[in-house]
Amino acid sequence: MEIPNELFKYREFEKYTILSLLSKGLWIPKPEQLNDPFDAQFKISDADVSIEEFKSAFLSFRKWYLENNGQNISYEGFDMLFEDGKPNAHLKEKVNLFREFWDSESETMGILSLSEDPESTTMWSHYGQNHTGICIGYDPVLLAPESPNGVVDWLRQVEYVAEKDIVRNSYLLFAKTGMGHSHRSTMELFFKMLTTKSTDWAYEKEWRFLLPNNGGKVFKLEIEAISSITFGLRTSVETKTAIAHLLRYHQKKTKFYQSIRCENTIGLERIGLDSKSNYWLESYE
Repeated sequence: MEIPNELFKYREFEKYTILSLLSKGLWIPKPEQLNDPFDAQFKISDADVSIEEFKSAFLSFRKWYLENNGQNISYEGFDMLFEDGKPNAHLKEKVNLFREFWDSESETMGILSLSEDPESTTMWSHYGQNHTGICIGYDPVLLAPESPNGVVDWLRQVEYVAEKDIVRNSYLLFAKTGMGHSHRSTMELFFKMLTTKSTDWAYEKEWRFLLPNNGGKVFKLEIEAISSITFGLRTSVETKTAIAHLLRYHQKKTKFYQSIRCENTIGLERIGLDSKSNYWLESYE
């Protein structure tokens, strides 16, 4: 996976943005605090499944195990987990323990959502205060600490799939982890679930930093991680001046850009701003 050199956060220019820049901190939401109630929020179903559905889900674990360990793995005890075509008490108990683990991990996980696109008209409208806010660019390597296996493990590109293909059943998820065969397989599926969204959100071109034990907390930001600031079509002169002062307060030299309309199509592009640019003295629109 090739990591972009820069990732972006669209922000309104309000007190929390100002405080974030002043204190060099980023608030990292838990899954339950994300704006989409279907996004990474594990209200997984405990509806019964058939033995055929359970076996089919287990096949995905076998494929994962072969790819990652170079070995085939098999299991012949499925009949001992079902009774009268439904999960028996033994399987229910194991799945309940799995759900408790899943809920515990979800409660402390932090998710920082970023985009690879600083020129999205939809993102500016939804998250950039109708083009009056700012878009902060970050160097992903400087932004977050390395995981035990390197920075790429915590930073993941969001996969967009049809809603019907996003599994939310606890029995099927348990089978997909190999029925708890390994902690690694469980966490890999957990991270995959955190970075899978409906195709309705594909326009966001999202990447996510997964920050264990940081959910609902303020994460300390290295000011050098801020690589650029892009102003919207309607960002005011006052906002531009305030942002420039805030970064100078930290003695941070940052690239500044102005969003402008494309000449021949509906869309945006960015132009660089130097100290003599007229757009420091006037809004683009």
